[in-house]
Amino acid sequence: MKGLYRFFVLTGLVLLITSFCLSKTHEFSVISYNVWNGFESQVERRDAFVQWAIGHDVDVIAFQELNGFTQASFEQLAKTWGHPYAIIVKENGYPVGISSKHPITNIYRFMKGMHHGGLYAEIKGINFFVVHFSPFSSAKRTEEANAVIDFLERKDKLQEQTIILGDFNAFTPHDSSFYARTGIRDRMYLKQKDNEILRNLNSKNEIDYQVIDSFLKKGFYDSFSLFHSAFESSFPTKVFPTVSPNDFVKIDHALISKKLKRASKEVNLIKDAVTDTLSDHYPLKVIFRINK
Repeated sequence: MKGLYRFFVLTGLVLLITSFCLSKTHEFSVISYNVWNGFESQVERRDAFVQWAIGHDVDVIAFQELNGFTQASFEQLAKTWGHPYAIIVKENGYPVGISSKHPITNIYRFMKGMHHGGLYAEIKGINFFVVHFSPFSSAKRTEEANAVIDFLERKDKLQEQTIILGDFNAFTPHDSSFYARTGIRDRMYLKQKDNEILRNLNSKNEIDYQVIDSFLKKGFYDSFSLFHSAFESSFPTKVFPTVSPNDFVKIDHALISKKLKRASKEVNLIKDAVTDTLSDHYPLKVIFRINK
């Protein structure tokens, strides 16, 4: 009887402590989305995104391909889905950007040496680095990855609550067994032979996992693989219905530091009736539990 009593007391204490800890934290959700040429100035696509974003009601959205937006127009649009704070890296080409419910501080815009530019910002104690790496060259992507790592090292952010997210145009080594089965390497090689601009294989003409691996070696985690063992593609969507499943790839990632790994709750690619055709990429959503 004493043993049973002791069991119930200990169980009650565990539940009480767990409840107390959870009461001091809250969900903090983030989406990364390549919105395909800034919605291509199509009002219907833009409005569909706004309603979709309102429905998801996340804390932060990291964008790639905000083509055609200025800082002012991006800020104005972000307010329509409840984000009074918004930053865009540039006002030409293929900008990255970030919008938030919460104040955005310590902003750094990166242009030199970056194909589309990169954006660093801090929100609610989390360090964000939004990227959109080169779609043409594995060597350039490696250069960009090294630039991101160098910045985070200089700012002592590698061990903090840091997330690097966006369109990396690079494969994660966690998906290597899938790509080995599809024969995508051979098709990439043939494309390179026909187009001298494309250099997406590495110097040995093999699939290049070095870009993502360079972050993993610095202590980051591929957040999607923490919650999913099976391959799931982020590109293309159903806007390209004739693409073979053997050419599906996952190039949109959210890489998180060890501290954020402890806080991570859920990671998913969002595939629904809206995202099937809104862009050529599917958005990635990450949910954390952070201190209030």
